[in-house]
Amino acid sequence: MSYERARFEPWRLKIVKHSTMARPASSSPMRKAVKRLRALLFGKPPAEERYLAIMTKRLAERAPHSTLGPVIRDEEYTRGKAENWARQMVEPYGLRADHLCVEYGCGSLWAAEPILRFLEPGRYYGLDITDQFYEYGRERIGDLLREKQARLGVISPEKLKEVAALEPDFLFSRKVLPHVAQDGLARYLANVTSLMAPKTIAVLDNTPMHDAEGKLTGRRYSAEAMQKLLPAGFEIEQTRYAALLRRRA
Repeated sequence: MSYERARFEPWRLKIVKHSTMARPASSSPMRKAVKRLRALLFGKPPAEERYLAIMTKRLAERAPHSTLGPVIRDEEYTRGKAENWARQMVEPYGLRADHLCVEYGCGSLWAAEPILRFLEPGRYYGLDITDQFYEYGRERIGDLLREKQARLGVISPEKLKEVAALEPDFLFSRKVLPHVAQDGLARYLANVTSLMAPKTIAVLDNTPMHDAEGKLTGRRYSAEAMQKLLPAGFEIEQTRYAALLRRRA
């Protein structure tokens, strides 16, 4: 199916003591070893683990969320936003029905649902940090997942290699990047780029988010900040709807 013919049809549906003595200009091997040990013993867990711990607690309490879990604040609003996002994937960015499409951070599959309706069978692969997130989506749209032969998996080095070997045409990440902590940004970008073949287009939602009171709950990263963390050979630009990541020609 050519891009021109593609149509989107959603209805087809430590406390540290500082010495007063001067420090050496460079750290000794022993000092570096102690620093690493302190980080292991007292440092924060990785950003993904912190996020998973927070969300697991909220889900256990059945706290309402915009997209994750069994209790969604406003299903009609969430579904409409997902359909708008899917339309942007098709029209500005060129997702085709025959593309192999990977979703990094598929959550409870709200963004996946309209994409699945658009794609041909066997062309969607959803990944997230725990199967707990997408199992809620499986309960909601299990028939559609089976009809479209969708694949789902938990992010791990082995799974990233497996999916990368499929050479995806398209990758998108909806409502993930704004929640990535600064100490997790390099790892997020490394994981995304590890999935990309030379032909892959990656569309990363980079929209700041606010709660009902107007408090910022999700940041926007600048393209310049992300570019510094990318492996050689990749470039990223902020477009109207998302950050667009590609390999350099």
